Amino acid sequence: MNPKVTQRKYLALTVIAYILLAFTYALATPPLEASDEYKHYPVVQHLQTTGTLPILDPENPGLWLQSAVQPPLYFILVALITAGIDSGDLPDIHQENPHAYVGDPNQIYNKNLIIHQADREQFPWQGAILAIYIARFVTIFLGIGTILLVSRLGEVLFNPQVAIVAAVLTAFNPMFIFISTSVNNDGLAALLGMLGLYLLVMLWRDELDPVRGWLRYFTLGLVLGLAILTKLSLAGLLLLAGISLAVLTWRRRQWKYLLFGGSVVLLVALAVAAPWLIHNLRHYQDPSALNVFLEVQAQRAVPLSFQDWIEEFGTLYRTFWGLFGGVNVAAPELFYNIYNILFVAGTAGFGYWLWRHWRNRQKIADGEDDPAGAGSELVASTKGLWFLLAWTVIVLLLLIRWNFFAQSFQGRLLFPALGAVNVLWAAGLLACLPQRFRNKFSLLLAMVFFIMAALLPWIAIRPAYAYPEPLTTIPEEALFGPITFRMGDGEIQLVGVEVPPDQSVRPGESPIEVILYWSALDPVEKDYLSIVHLLGRKSVSVGFVNRYPGWGMIPTSQWQPGQIWRDVYHVYVGPDAEAPSRLRIKAGLFDPDTDRDVDAFSPDGELIDLLLVGEARLASGTEGELKPETALEVALAEGITLSGYDLEPLTARTGDSQRLFLHWLAAAKPSKDFTVFVHLLDENGNQVTGADNPPVFGDYPTSLWQEGDTILDEHILQIPAGVSPGTYHIAVGLYDPATLARVPRLDGTGDTISWPVTVAGGG
Repeated sequence: MNPKVTQRKYLALTVIAYILLAFTYALATPPLEASDEYKHYPVVQHLQTTGTLPILDPENPGLWLQSAVQPPLYFILVALITAGIDSGDLPDIHQENPHAYVGDPNQIYNKNLIIHQADREQFPWQGAILAIYIARFVTIFLGIGTILLVSRLGEVLFNPQVAIVAAVLTAFNPMFIFISTSVNNDGLAALLGMLGLYLLVMLWRDELDPVRGWLRYFTLGLVLGLAILTKLSLAGLLLLAGISLAVLTWRRRQWKYLLFGGSVVLLVALAVAAPWLIHNLRHYQDPSALNVFLEVQAQRAVPLSFQDWIEEFGTLYRTFWGLFGGVNVAAPELFYNIYNILFVAGTAGFGYWLWRHWRNRQKIADGEDDPAGAGSELVASTKGLWFLLAWTVIVLLLLIRWNFFAQSFQGRLLFPALGAVNVLWAAGLLACLPQRFRNKFSLLLAMVFFIMAALLPWIAIRPAYAYPEPLTTIPEEALFGPITFRMGDGEIQLVGVEVPPDQSVRPGESPIEVILYWSALDPVEKDYLSIVHLLGRKSVSVGFVNRYPGWGMIPTSQWQPGQIWRDVYHVYVGPDAEAPSRLRIKAGLFDPDTDRDVDAFSPDGELIDLLLVGEARLASGTEGELKPETALEVALAEGITLSGYDLEPLTARTGDSQRLFLHWLAAAKPSKDFTVFVHLLDENGNQVTGADNPPVFGDYPTSLWQEGDTILDEHILQIPAGVSPGTYHIAVGLYDPATLARVPRLDGTGDTISWPVTVAGGG
């Protein structure tokens, strides 16, 4: 079969599959939850209802926030298409969730940027909801144009096989699908970025005379002007056009390429963009409006460190393959691993092909026969291939530069160069394989990418926005209290708690799970926050969740009396928390208007100062690396060893205090909670003073110790003022506070560990 006929058939199948996927993504994502949709659609709605661009006031940025000053072409296009729809109900629909986990894919639930109203969002759609879905469907068809242009560019620079693989890589990229099914100008930016690149490549290949072919230069300028009106980063195409025309001028020794052709492209592009630039200059004193954009956009407070860039890279590749919602709905890690491995393989393959292709051309130039094989059969003509590399580098450098100002290292912002990346990637993947395997590999790749893209709406996106249903009963084992929270406009009860036993975490790693059951006794008008805090050493909060109850989706003002809401919380401990430690779990309700906790009352009506609903364990962090200044290695029963101690100061003075740091090691889990005794004994063995306390002042009792734990345990000995200077002994050990029975040493020499200490006279 003719390769071009085969290409058209598979391209048609790819586009059809993309459309099916796109509609699935569009329907799986609730309105205003797609990337920046909650900011972009209000701009569209303002244009639709007033016929003018919104004016951004940094002090009162409105629903559109900084999107009000983004280039307006996409917004104008969608406003024209949705012009006949009454979207005046947008303020009622656009109820933001101010406590959503934006940019945090590790948290469960509370992903929703908007408090949704299920009855308004059901089909048949009306008002602003209808306009949002129509806008999404329009963006889907912009994505079709991008896919077709990618295929065309792959065919021009390589061959039909590379063209179809590049189209597949584009059409089945989950993030591209997601962006192409949202009210977002990135969809049009990808299309115009691809179209501008294609026109530049064709102009370069044809080396068209700018006087006779002025219309082509005019068209290029028109497209670049429209591109600037879509995304400021697309102004980089003007730079690429200038470079290419300068090189053509040098090669052909004809200034008309740069002077005439370049002038046509630049003047037409500026003429198209001029109304918007003048508008910005008049209202914001900046033709780009970046000054007010950055006033509203969260800017970086401190410069990025090397470690910051490493962490940002994780966001970059995830948001290139698929990180949905408010950058908080992630795919399973396996998906990212597959994409990354294939991308690295394709990049390496392209580099290998490029080297072999260059070497073969050198051999031909030296008069040798064309060495067929070596991957060169991929190529139709490499003339213009450098545009793909150059455009990718330009867009990446612009993104890196922007990331210095704002936290925005997102892969989707590379989509103006997505087609260039995918053509090179496709060529690299195919170059890795012998010719006889390429067709089968292309088919397998398409199937794998399609299946992965098809799964994500069902296993990632839809579950993130699942609407909770109220319960009528509580599991018997979860019954708690009830604890009553009294507010001026009603009462809410905490009627159940589930805290899985023996939960143990390390700082900054896995979360503690807490499940609360809430019920309203009366309707309440305000939206209170549910709070869960982890209290570590000295009762300091080391991790918390403050959000609307009902998974962050059902504020208390929407509750009906008698409904029971099962609410799951995953609470992470901050990386700076002191460890090891007992974690006490505090729960409650918080009034954001008064900035204080709501009073809680026990079943007997007593006011509760601190409502604790369970405990967990924070395992050792870095203390295992601490070594005692004085080593002992004395083993006690119950699997406890005193490894050594630190003493500050080494010589105490009467009337002063002495800090003793005991280094404990758990070789097994102790059976109960023991108290540490620390006694200062005189030469006759009489106790002069003592500092008995549970380990870590009670913040890490021995019943929580696990095998391998190392515990740095501080005690403070207050030296009485009347003590005579001389040599004393510090005696240390453990005892059961219920029976006062001490824990014996395993060497059979008693139950005490002691060493001498000098007490000097007061000074």
